[in-house]
Amino acid sequence: MTSNGQRILTGCIALPALLIIILFLPQLNYLAFALIVLCASIIGSHEMHNILTHDKENMKLPLPFWTGALLPVAAYIEYSLGSDSAIILYTMIVLMSLAFLIETITGHRDNFAGTRDRASAAVIQLLYPNLFAIFFIRLCFLSDARLWLLTFFVLVFSCDTFAYFFGRWFGKNNRGIVQVSPNKSVAGFIAGAVIPALILALLSAFFEAYSLSWWEGLIVGFFTAVAGICGDLIESAFKRSSAMKDSGTVVPGRGGILDSIDSLIIAAPVYIALLHCFRVTI
Repeated sequence: MTSNGQRILTGCIALPALLIIILFLPQLNYLAFALIVLCASIIGSHEMHNILTHDKENMKLPLPFWTGALLPVAAYIEYSLGSDSAIILYTMIVLMSLAFLIETITGHRDNFAGTRDRASAAVIQLLYPNLFAIFFIRLCFLSDARLWLLTFFVLVFSCDTFAYFFGRWFGKNNRGIVQVSPNKSVAGFIAGAVIPALILALLSAFFEAYSLSWWEGLIVGFFTAVAGICGDLIESAFKRSSAMKDSGTVVPGRGGILDSIDSLIIAAPVYIALLHCFRVTI
């Protein structure tokens, strides 16, 4: 089967499965969805570890790759308690401090020549994708979480879809606007940002459940889509830095988990922030 065929088949399986989980498994603040986020964080952390150490001979980071996945776990606990316990913040501080302490103790092996690289890579491994993954958990605790979860995925997936097709149809003569991803086109960027904005503007105008005016929906849709586009470029930069085409091989036709969620993880905090600005609360 061709790569595009695998990509289509993966989408035909994954998207209905995601829809079923959101629609029919809302128990315990969408615990089933939260567990998927946790699994994606663990696999994504492993892929990020490979990207960071790909061309670094014998480079060993202070913490195991999976430790960053404790952040979405901390997020679920904090939001479940419904208090200002700052569990996420303290978890991040403890993990970073532990990474720095371990490097301080073990860095003598190369006379601390690689300490800056290892400490920097350890922080990136904790942050990406794990810190961004906590915003998926936050979505589960929004009022009317089902609506906002589904809307978020509609926005980001429509951004990717329309950017891809408009880029193929109208982008042949306007590609190369960003060097990190030379196949991206102006036509694709415009379609990927504008069409999701129009979708949410229309939904907000005709459905009271959204509690947004049409122009608020336009703003949320536009900036969420733009953030998704930026997420794709950010992961491309990481992969290019290590001369890697894909972050992994776990998703047929798409590469790795990070290749599949790169847009989502950057779009989620922007989406959450804008919803809070427009009075959608936990």
